[in-house]
Amino acid sequence: MGTRAVFFDLGGTLLVMRRDRIICRILSDAGYPVGPEQVHLAYTRVESTWLGLYAEKSMTGPETEKAYQRLDAMIIGDLFPRTTKDEVGELSLLTRQRWPEVQKTVPLELYPDAIPTLERLRSDGYKLGIVSNAPPDTRKVIDSLGLPQYLPVIVVSGVVGFSKPNPEIFKIALSEVGAEPSETLHIGDLYEADVIGARNAGIRGVLIDRDGSQARDDCPTIASLGEVYRFLE
Repeated sequence: MGTRAVFFDLGGTLLVMRRDRIICRILSDAGYPVGPEQVHLAYTRVESTWLGLYAEKSMTGPETEKAYQRLDAMIIGDLFPRTTKDEVGELSLLTRQRWPEVQKTVPLELYPDAIPTLERLRSDGYKLGIVSNAPPDTRKVIDSLGLPQYLPVIVVSGVVGFSKPNPEIFKIALSEVGAEPSETLHIGDLYEADVIGARNAGIRGVLIDRDGSQARDDCPTIASLGEVYRFLE
C-alpha cells in the first residue's frame, strides 16, 4: 500500500526554532549568558527524560504549562549545573513569565524548503498535517504563517493533551486526515519524539537532520525537506 499522508513536526522541521533564541535572550538578560546553539544542545540532552515524565500523560492547558516550565528548568539546570535548585526554579519561572513578551521580538521564519515541499506534496495529492509538541496557543503561530492552506490537519499536544512519542497524538492526526498508519509518513527533527513516536503508532518516521548532528543508523534521515520524496511510494 502506497503513502497517502505525510505529517510534519513544526519547530525545527518547518519552522526555524524560536525556543532556543527566546530562552537565550531571557537567560542572558538575567545575567546567565548563553548562546542559542548551547540551548539547543541542552534540549537534546534532556528531551528523553522530559518526555519520559510527561509524554504518557493526558494534560490540561495549565498542566501543559507546568510541564513546559519543568522543561525550561531541566534545560537551565543542564546549561548551568552549578546553580542551586532554587535558582533554577526562579529562572524557569522567569522564563515562562517573560516568554510571551520576548516571543514578540523573535521573528517567525520558515525554512526555505518548507513551502516548496508543501506545495509539491499538496499538488501531488498527499494528505498533509502537523503533529507538534507545543503549547495550546501554537495554532495562532501556524495560522499567521499561512500553513493551514497546505496542512489542514493540525494536532498540537497542548490542545489534545498527549505529547509525542505517545502514539495517541498520532492516532488523533490519523483519524482527522483519514489515513491508515501504514499509509503515513512523519517527518521531524527529534529522534525520540518524532521517529520513536511515529513507530509507536505504526507510522514510518523520518528524521530531518539539517546540520548533521544527529547521526543515526536505525532510521531514515534527510538533510532537507525536499528529500522526503525518496521515501514516498
